[in-house]
Amino acid sequence: VGNELIPITDPYQFLNGDVYIIETENNLWIWLGSKSFADEKFIGSWGAKKIEGQNKELKIETINQGFEPAEFKEQIAFEVVEGDTLGFLKSIDTKYEKDFRLLQIKENDEGEIIVAELPIKHKHFQSDDAFVLDAYNILYVWIGKDSQVKEKYEAGRITRLLEVERKRFPIIYVIEEENEPDGFRGLIYKLGLRDGMMELRRTVKKVDKKEGSTSKKWW
Repeated sequence: VGNELIPITDPYQFLNGDVYIIETENNLWIWLGSKSFADEKFIGSWGAKKIEGQNKELKIETINQGFEPAEFKEQIAFEVVEGDTLGFLKSIDTKYEKDFRLLQIKENDEGEIIVAELPIKHKHFQSDDAFVLDAYNILYVWIGKDSQVKEKYEAGRITRLLEVERKRFPIIYVIEEENEPDGFRGLIYKLGLRDGMMELRRTVKKVDKKEGSTSKKWW
């Protein structure tokens, strides 16, 4: 629910806008509702990996609503109903007051750490750097497989500074390259679209202000 894993009890009702993790004797099933968002798929995959870390014998299987294998149906009795719970990405379309940022942490040839803000796009994630994706209440720390110790340290330091700045405890996910949970690329894509829309709106507002436009805004 949102950014947390919340246990549910039998009889199981799966909302088609949510994601569920089901642990059986040999499997960790990640059930994806047909209307679930990228953030929920990410959280589901992340949660499954955390559980798997405690029991390496479990095999992670991702299944989509309507395409459940017979093995799953034999083990779990469930009903799919219409609905969802509010997630992170479901709320950002109407909450434009916060700017999200992608921060690149890079060590230059002189051994200095350079922090640069980049557009939120998956192509900017480079193996030899570390990154902090600042989504205000959630911080994603992405560690490139060839990143340096100082870069990793600085990424951690930045997240701690952001915690202090906000006077709250944001959720922090540390993600290693080539071990990204399913849904991570989709999460970046969605945030990138939102970031681009924010920039477009700012540009239009600047033009309107400069030209003294009184016309009705298009959004």
